[in-house]
Amino acid sequence: MDFQKGDIDVKNKLEAEQLFKISRFKETIKRTRPHKHDAYFELIYLSEGAGFHWIDTQKIQITPPMVFFLSGQLHYWEMTSIPKGYVMLFREGFFDFVRQNSLLNLVRALEDVTYVQLNPDENLEFIFEEMEKEYKNPSSNSVELIQGYLQVVLVKMLRYREQLHHISETTSTDQVYRKFLSIIHYAQPISNLKVNEVAEQLNVSPQHLNTIVRKASGKSASQLISEQVILEAKRYLLHSDKNVSEIAFSLNFSDPSHFVKYFRKLTGETPQAFRSRYFQ
Repeated sequence: MDFQKGDIDVKNKLEAEQLFKISRFKETIKRTRPHKHDAYFELIYLSEGAGFHWIDTQKIQITPPMVFFLSGQLHYWEMTSIPKGYVMLFREGFFDFVRQNSLLNLVRALEDVTYVQLNPDENLEFIFEEMEKEYKNPSSNSVELIQGYLQVVLVKMLRYREQLHHISETTSTDQVYRKFLSIIHYAQPISNLKVNEVAEQLNVSPQHLNTIVRKASGKSASQLISEQVILEAKRYLLHSDKNVSEIAFSLNFSDPSHFVKYFRKLTGETPQAFRSRYFQ
């Protein structure tokens, strides 16, 4: 792996007012630079291709047909054969919250799912092809048709992950939990984030926030914040050329030795040992 260069890029492929976009996956063999996408979802369908897709610290072998779903993770591609497929970008604003609450819930239910491996005979090519046609040549009700096709794809993903049971309407506590996740995923620097500050942003008490988070995840709010700090640290260790001291300061630790102790306490190994293990 040779993408050890500078800070991590944040790419935005949607215009400021753009809510949806679909295009063909670039049919080239290359490795992309590690990057993140901010403030929108990315759904990728691959019908052909080979290689690997890195998502955060997970290296996933590309064995089409596959569908990937990204909601802010760092990722990059290592293609070894010509890929074919589609890339779809969309914001939450693409859906009407009142009329399409069930569709929004499907999107939110998939935020912890990065990919699904489809059966070889499962062909979603037609669905994505139709969405592309409607996007390029819009007419009356094109948006509704695209949303309908998107719902089919999301349901199929959930079925493959055995997660489609009873997706209930989002409750107020669900919304607090989702907003909490959104805050910690995009907070900079994450190491400065305090539970009471997040609770204040969400207009709940720290105790109530902990109750909501623990019920949804089985962990406390501070544990999830710590996990996000470690995830950010791992991103730097795997996808930048910063040394451990530079990473510590990037994460706003006042002392590199404190960062090393923090990392080792939560992972069982030092940052350098973690990096060495991946680059043996």
